[in-house]
Amino acid sequence: MKLKMKNISVRLVLFLLWFPLLKSNGQGVPFPLDSMLSKSLDSMQVVLNVKSLSAAMQFPDTAVWARATGISSLVPLDSVTTSDVYLIGSVTKTMTSACVLQLAEQGVLNLDDSLYQWIDTIQYINPNITIRQLLRHESGIYDVLSNPACQPTLLGDQDSIWDPIDLIQTFIAPPQFNPGAAWSYSNTNYFLLAQIIREATGNYFYQELRNRFFAPLAMNTIATPSFETLTSPVAHVWMDLNGDGINDDAHNFYINYLSLNSVAGAAGGYFATPTDVTRWMRTYMRGDILSAATMTEAKTTVAAPGLPSTIYGLGLMRKFFAGYEAFGHGGDLAYAASSWYFPLRDLSITVFTNDSKNNSWTLVPVITVLLKTYNNYLATLTGISDLANNQLELQTFPNPFVDELQIRFAGLENCKKFEVVLNNTLGQQVLAKQFSNPGQAETVLSLSGLSHVPGGIYLVSLYADGNPIATKRVVRL
Repeated sequence: MKLKMKNISVRLVLFLLWFPLLKSNGQGVPFPLDSMLSKSLDSMQVVLNVKSLSAAMQFPDTAVWARATGISSLVPLDSVTTSDVYLIGSVTKTMTSACVLQLAEQGVLNLDDSLYQWIDTIQYINPNITIRQLLRHESGIYDVLSNPACQPTLLGDQDSIWDPIDLIQTFIAPPQFNPGAAWSYSNTNYFLLAQIIREATGNYFYQELRNRFFAPLAMNTIATPSFETLTSPVAHVWMDLNGDGINDDAHNFYINYLSLNSVAGAAGGYFATPTDVTRWMRTYMRGDILSAATMTEAKTTVAAPGLPSTIYGLGLMRKFFAGYEAFGHGGDLAYAASSWYFPLRDLSITVFTNDSKNNSWTLVPVITVLLKTYNNYLATLTGISDLANNQLELQTFPNPFVDELQIRFAGLENCKKFEVVLNNTLGQQVLAKQFSNPGQAETVLSLSGLSHVPGGIYLVSLYADGNPIATKRVVRL
C-alpha cells in the first residue's frame, strides 16, 4: 500500500495592515498580537536550530493564530506553511482516551472493567488489569515498541499493516511490575485500548475517532495514513538515514513507512496541522466533549517518574508553564509535537517540528515563550486601558461576573446619554448598550444576560455623550 502525496505548496505570504485578520480556520487575530507571536516563534526556531517550527493558538473567543517558519525541503527549496501536516505522535493518546471516556459515559464500558471482559488472554498480560490502569500507564505491561526485534521487523516489510493484537503477541515480554504498583509509560496500553474500542463498538479506533470527534469538529487535516487517505501537504521530516550524524530529508522513506504508522496507531499514528490539534486540545480539555465529572476523573493525576516536572492522568499530562497550569500531551516519532491547554487563560498552544534531533520536551520552551508573549500583549492592552485617560473611578460589581455586571460611578450628572461597551482582549466588541442619564449623584448601569459570554478577561468602557470616560478590566468566570 503506497501513498501518493501532493507536492508541498509554496508559502502564501499575507500582507497585513492595522487590525486586518490573519486567516486561519476563518478566525481573526489583531495585527499587533500576530506580530508579537510571529517574532517569538521565529526567534525560537533560530534558538533551537531546527528545520522548522509550526505553531497554533486558540484564544477564548475561538480565534486561531497560526504560523510556520523554516523549511520542508531543500531540493526543491520549499518553506513550511500552516497548511502542512506533521506527525503528532503521542498527542494521539488524548484522542484515544477521550473516545474510551466517552464510551464509559455512554455506559458501553466501565473504566474499572478488567481486560478479560474485553480481550482474550495474552501471554505476560495480567487479565485483571483495568481500563483505568491502561489509560494512566499503571498496568506494568511491557512496551512492545521497545523490543529490539520490533524495528527491524517493521523495516523488513514497510508495506505491512499491523493489527494491535498481532503486534502485542509478537513482541510482548514479561511485565515491569504488578498492576497498580507503580507508573511506567507504555504504548502497549493504548494498543490494547484500540482493541477494546473495536470490541465495544464494532469499529476500528480510527473510524470511531473520526465519527465522534474529527468530523463534528471539522478537523479536516487529521489522518493516519496506514488506514486513511492523507490529503494535506506534509512537512518533510529530517532524520539521519545513513548514520553520518547529519539529518537528511527523509520524506520519501518515512511517508511510505506504513508498517510503523500502523503500529503507532491509537498511541501515536496521526498527522495533522497545529491548527486542528490546538482546536482539539482546547475543545477537549475545557470540557466541551465530556461531562465535568468525567473530566475531573481524567485530570486526576499520579506521579510520573521520568517525565520532567509532569504528572499523568487518563491519557493526559499536567504541567506548569511560567506558573500557569496546563493539561495536554507531547508526542515523538521522528517528528515532535507539544500541545497544551491553559485553563486560567482558556487558551491552547500547539507547536510542532520536523527535525528529529529535537523531542517534544525541547518544545516546552517554545510553548512557554508563546504563553509569555500572549501575557505581555494582555498586560500592554489592559495596562494602558485601565490607566490612561480615565476621567473618573469606575467600579464594577461583581468582578468576576457570570450573568450580570454593574458599572457604578459618581458625577457626570449633566450628561444626557451613557454607553457601556464590552470588548475582549483582542479588541473585538462583544456587546454595547446605551442608557439615558438617570440624573443621580451615583449612577448604576447594568449589563444583564451575559451567560453567553465566554469565560476570560474583558475590558468594560464607559462613554458619556459619545466621549470616552473610563475603562476597567473585568473577568467572566
